[in-house]
Amino acid sequence: MTRWESYQIANRLQKLQRWLHIVLILCFIGGLNYLAMQHYERHDLTRDGRYSLSPETRAYLENLTREVRIIVTIPPGSPRREERLLYRYVDTLLDEYRYLSRGENGQERIRVEVVDIYKDLERADALARSYGLQQVNSVLVLSGDRRRLLEAGNLMEFDGTEPVAYTGEAALTSAIMEVTQDVTPTLYFLKGHNEMDPSDPHPQEGLSELTGRLKERNYTLRQLDLTKVPTVPDDAAAILIADPRGPLLTGEVEKLRTWLLRDAGRLLLWLRPGVETGMRSLFAEWGMYLPDHRLVEPDPRFRESSGGLLFRNFADHPVMTSLIENQTFLRAEAGRPVIPVEPRPPDERLSVSALFATSDESWSEPVEAPRGERRFDPDTDLRGPVSVAAAGTRGASTRLGIKVPGGRVIVLGAPRIFSNQHVSSLGNTALFFNCLNWLLERDRYLAIPPRPVETYRLTASREELQRIGLFYLTVPGTVALLGFLVFLVRRT
Repeated sequence: MTRWESYQIANRLQKLQRWLHIVLILCFIGGLNYLAMQHYERHDLTRDGRYSLSPETRAYLENLTREVRIIVTIPPGSPRREERLLYRYVDTLLDEYRYLSRGENGQERIRVEVVDIYKDLERADALARSYGLQQVNSVLVLSGDRRRLLEAGNLMEFDGTEPVAYTGEAALTSAIMEVTQDVTPTLYFLKGHNEMDPSDPHPQEGLSELTGRLKERNYTLRQLDLTKVPTVPDDAAAILIADPRGPLLTGEVEKLRTWLLRDAGRLLLWLRPGVETGMRSLFAEWGMYLPDHRLVEPDPRFRESSGGLLFRNFADHPVMTSLIENQTFLRAEAGRPVIPVEPRPPDERLSVSALFATSDESWSEPVEAPRGERRFDPDTDLRGPVSVAAAGTRGASTRLGIKVPGGRVIVLGAPRIFSNQHVSSLGNTALFFNCLNWLLERDRYLAIPPRPVETYRLTASREELQRIGLFYLTVPGTVALLGFLVFLVRRT
């Protein structure tokens, strides 16, 4: 073999080696991208978790079984600032919805389509004919033959034309639940004892704000008069007794007792001091003692300037977990004790826990005690911290070691805690929905509060801007100059 032939073979082998390197690098990059697409995680690095979905939404999306289509008609390139901001929030939010709705095979159960009805006239005409969707700045949620239309006011709160709070997550989750759930829970508000009215807009005596939030979450709401029905309706997911002012009749209490024990019923009751409910024996069976006391709270950290109470002393219970994690508080008016005790008769199937209490400096005294200078009386008063709420759950059966879900009861000694005046407090809203979700064994669902719209601006004088510009130009300029000098030195 001549020297020339040896050179040619070596040259060909070098070229082959280079191509093999290129192919291996491309295969490595392609494989790495494939693994990254199939197995990746997302992390929200913002200070307040702005782009993270609430546990309620995450829990529902991870268990979503139906496909959902979402059609967005918010123009991405709108000249109006509020529309651009709305589109940015909705687009970022829907990215998270798509990500969390992926199945095991990576297929997304939520599909999103953005349509500019001003530019894509053919698609806009098809949407108008199929779904009657003609307006801009709206979101249409579809699943099967069910649909829900959300407008800009459902997605963001405005002060004039300035956006102040983003409510898109609550609205979208509610819409997805509405179009994918076959059956919605039915809640009954007990009436006939001067309870708070679910439709009353009165600040202190009405519950219209609360019922509005329940409807947003697709609960069916009805009222119940136990004197007119032989038993509690079969479709009752839970019964709410909102601050009754008079006692229940013996027959009404028996119907509730039978429903709780036989049908594993769910009951939420909140009441005030000085009211005889006629349910003393029922409370005793559920391990709760409700003395006719009123709370006395001398600690200023647990009082409002207006005289109301602030509750910050929370127990370790699923109902209170989110309030503990968020370090929030509850607002209510003068309340009464609700103390967990041994049930009468004893029942090993029953578990009772306190939920929240007053401060260490507080106490409770009989309602008939004089309201002059208040001092603790060890003979009649209860030393704090005084439990103000309790939750009890009872297994339906323990035969053969089989545990069957039983009834659940929550009693709050805090009147008007969910009234229109107080339910706007984030802690009170979270407490109500945590109570409801625990009663319905939907413990993983939590309340979804609105998120504030934050904008950041840099305010600086001309001199400060020049100084900042000089600083940021000096470093890269120095590096570029050094590089040029090295280049000249290496050429000489």
